[in-house]
Amino acid sequence: MSLALLDQLLAELSDESHPCTVDLRRCGSAFFKFYAAARSLHDNVDSRTSMKSFIHRAYQEIIRLPPSETLCWRRLYTDACLFCAIYQVSDLAHDDTAATEAVAVLDRAIIVAGAPGRLDTIHQLIKDIQEKYLTLTPLNAFSGHTQPLIQMYHTGAFSLSVPCVNAPPNAFGRGWSQKPFVLRRHGYVQGWKALSSWASIDYLRSVAGPGRLVPVEVGKDYRTEEWTQRLMSWDSFLQSLDFPGHPAQPQSEVLYLAQHNLLMQFPALEGDIGIPEYVYACPDPPSCYPAYKPPGNTDGLVINAWLGPRGTISPAHTDPFFNCYAQVVGCKTVWLAPPDVSHLMHPFDTSTSDAADKSRNPAANVTEPSMCNTSRVDVFPDSAEAEQASRDAFPDFWKEVPQKAMCVTLAPGDVLFFPPGWWHAMRSEETSFSVSMWF
Repeated sequence: MSLALLDQLLAELSDESHPCTVDLRRCGSAFFKFYAAARSLHDNVDSRTSMKSFIHRAYQEIIRLPPSETLCWRRLYTDACLFCAIYQVSDLAHDDTAATEAVAVLDRAIIVAGAPGRLDTIHQLIKDIQEKYLTLTPLNAFSGHTQPLIQMYHTGAFSLSVPCVNAPPNAFGRGWSQKPFVLRRHGYVQGWKALSSWASIDYLRSVAGPGRLVPVEVGKDYRTEEWTQRLMSWDSFLQSLDFPGHPAQPQSEVLYLAQHNLLMQFPALEGDIGIPEYVYACPDPPSCYPAYKPPGNTDGLVINAWLGPRGTISPAHTDPFFNCYAQVVGCKTVWLAPPDVSHLMHPFDTSTSDAADKSRNPAANVTEPSMCNTSRVDVFPDSAEAEQASRDAFPDFWKEVPQKAMCVTLAPGDVLFFPPGWWHAMRSEETSFSVSMWF
């Protein structure tokens, strides 16, 4: 299986007209060294070891260069991961450790580089390795006592409710595309298999299979210096959450899978949801955000998953796209304020923020890497004392913004729409699984 794939990849690398090779050659001398190492992979132990050096080199270029200039290096990262994984399993008998390492390497190609041109190949290789070498073992049940739930503080940062409609508008015209609204438990989501299956830890493990990695945010708030992100076992992350019949294992850290294209990594999940027609409506730029442009990928659509425990918070920030935000599991509270309050939101200054340093984050969001779109105001303070401290620090915000801000708690089956440029913050009221669709 793996040696046949090795021969196929080598044949493609030797074909100068192959799309992947065309891109790879833009890496310059790094490509030719990589190609020479790949050709001697069958017989040369040093060449096998060198694949990790190419992974490292490509990663350094990915985090150094602007996204528009990284394609060749993401190609190199992906192919080096493929060759590394193929070598690891080519001579295996029943080595679970090596097989798990091979799956982890392939997951890194998806998470870090997006696996351009090789995604289907990687999915198939992961499946083959899992079926041949790995077994999905039962999780150890947590037998300890769960912590009592702490009542979350009700903020005074809003005075309005997000309009809720029971039937979608017939035409997604300018009147509807200019302001937020919620579709309550409408057919757009009510027919999703995900509403039931994504609440099952056993199902989520089964669609991924054994040995998988995911990118997880570590820390309560990405605005703090302590916040970071790491790649960790999918099984371990799921065990940190409360699921029916599977209470969470105690954690010393807040773990949150945020803004990750989980459906690309685990394609079996794609069939569990549907895409609302709104995302193909091609709305005009809102009057409050004339700089709007749809995502620059082929579909003009970016789909991300958000999975985290009770109390997980995304601080107030803006995004440059229209958003259809579907709540799948659990409840989540969303705070929203219009773009015309931006001068009162006290965003971070780009000159004082290191958030654009992607080296902190192995799967960094590069769509909006600067923190200039993030507010320093806590719109979800955790106590009356914390709110008072915020009022003292940002009196202009608390005097004016709550009069225009609105809030809603989404339940499974709800869809929230809001335009680009709107400030929004989110808080999970329980273990929460959501899907955002930027368009």
